[in-house]
Amino acid sequence: MNKMMILASASILALGGCDKAAETPAKPSAAPVAAPAGSSWTEVTSVTPDGGMLMGNPAAPVKLVEYGALSCPHCAKFSMDSAEGLKALVAKGTVSYELRTFLIHPQDVPASLLARCNGAGPFFAIAEQMFATQNDWLAKSSSITAADQQSWATMTPNQVAASMADKLGLVEFVQQRGIPAEKAKACLADAEGIKTLEKIAKVATDDYKISGTPTFIINGQIVPNVTTWADLSPELIKAGA
Repeated sequence: MNKMMILASASILALGGCDKAAETPAKPSAAPVAAPAGSSWTEVTSVTPDGGMLMGNPAAPVKLVEYGALSCPHCAKFSMDSAEGLKALVAKGTVSYELRTFLIHPQDVPASLLARCNGAGPFFAIAEQMFATQNDWLAKSSSITAADQQSWATMTPNQVAASMADKLGLVEFVQQRGIPAEKAKACLADAEGIKTLEKIAKVATDDYKISGTPTFIINGQIVPNVTTWADLSPELIKAGA
């Protein structure tokens, strides 16, 4: 996927519809699973083969995947509303939570690269804080001029991401959260980071036909017509969480 394709794909706004699956009986709640000694499952993180960031027991019987965009207001609301309840289920060891950063707007490219910059460990805290302050850093998009956009047409995707991150103040944002400026700039310049975002987008669109966020998948099946924690929580319980 070239730069123009990335920016074009990032302009998709519609939430894809899915046929509602037949109702299935609720599964009994799974027994809690002990975390590794001296830790909580919420502290166990890893990068998945599909490029997502996983929190929790990798062998949890209920596997939740969210395709979420860091610029998406509905995703920000889900992050805020689910913070306590979802982490409680993850801590129980019966639910794992994987967040795959999807591109809805061009701003998602630098935001995703920087949130992922220091790996899975700090990713969730940084993503939560990006969601919590979303209005602030997105408001800086007003500083992007027509001349900026014209110059981006001659740049590589990584150069565009670095320039946009500067406009949005995102390097300073992550620097205040433990990522040195030089490391942040290296992540913005890393072509492999762009390839990972492309991989996430390809699986989302090819395998799941996803065009909007948030989209939730439980044990490999899309949960249709659900965008809020209030609606998702009963689905996790029904799945056995």
